[in-house]
Amino acid sequence: MKISFTRRLFIYSGALLYIVLDLYVFSGPLRKAIDSKKMDSPESTEEARKAGVIALVLGRPISTSQLERSCQESAWSKGQEWKNIVGDQRKFMRQACLMELIDQQLIRSKIRANKDSKKASDEEINEQLRIMISRFGSREELEKSMHAQGISNEEELRLRVAGTIEQDYYIERQLQPLIAVTEEESSAYYKEHATMLANPLRVHARHVFFATLGKESDAVKQAAEAAQAVIVAKQKTFEQVAAELSEDENSKAKAGDLGWFSTTRLPADFTAPVFALAKNQMALVQTKLGWHIVEMLDRQEATPRTYEQCKAEIIQSLSDMKKKSAITSLRQAIRRDHQQHTHIYQAIIDEMK
Repeated sequence: MKISFTRRLFIYSGALLYIVLDLYVFSGPLRKAIDSKKMDSPESTEEARKAGVIALVLGRPISTSQLERSCQESAWSKGQEWKNIVGDQRKFMRQACLMELIDQQLIRSKIRANKDSKKASDEEINEQLRIMISRFGSREELEKSMHAQGISNEEELRLRVAGTIEQDYYIERQLQPLIAVTEEESSAYYKEHATMLANPLRVHARHVFFATLGKESDAVKQAAEAAQAVIVAKQKTFEQVAAELSEDENSKAKAGDLGWFSTTRLPADFTAPVFALAKNQMALVQTKLGWHIVEMLDRQEATPRTYEQCKAEIIQSLSDMKKKSAITSLRQAIRRDHQQHTHIYQAIIDEMK
């Protein structure tokens, strides 16, 4: 039996009205079914909580245990223990570690999609593993740390090491156009900082050191004065006195020779009086560490350097200065490109202690 056009229109209109009322008025079964699929819905959040998932990146999960391990490693790299970090600092570090994990996942997806990405060689992986083992002291200690971080075997560790190497390659390749330094930039930098780039004043000196730690300063001074008098009277050479009496083990075997140095290499309470000496002059100098018999052997005045002499150093310095902001810009761009494919269960993070 055929249904008339008017009746079909009535049925379709009724169905459409039901959908509208269900979705926007009564929150009926259809609305609830759709809401349950939303990432931020209570149902979705509860499923993530039960599964131990803190975020989804391109459909791949980041687990709460993965985030906690990252936080522990980050704290350790700063000389701290994660368990001792509390309050806002703990929240901030956890958020920073999560963003780092998200960035790593996004970058790995870029690497997988890019057929031209440079792959890590066996030699590079083996070298990184060798360094890791040397840090732990033994393979047993390394394996213990692996298991604590959820790495089940060496093959999985090799894959992680390879991933880290390839991620570094990818970032460096993407950064090249962002950190390139033009001729105009390096030339302008030289003109503005020519004085700072000059070869600094340097001196060549030697000393005999008498430490005052745990001793009476006046008594140590008298011993230094007596030793200096022996040198001046030519009863013994400077080299002999340094070898016999100096408490600076680094220079003692070299007749007290400190080599060539600028004012930035050694503490100011030592360099200030030493740089005031004339060539071949000897003096007794006091520092916070003790007393020094110092002899000025030679000095080189500050001399300017040409642009060509400084160019490579300038380019490297400017490139390094650009690198930090370039990495931030690169990561922000990747996050923007995948904003719709990244979801953080913030409610779960807020519950974490």
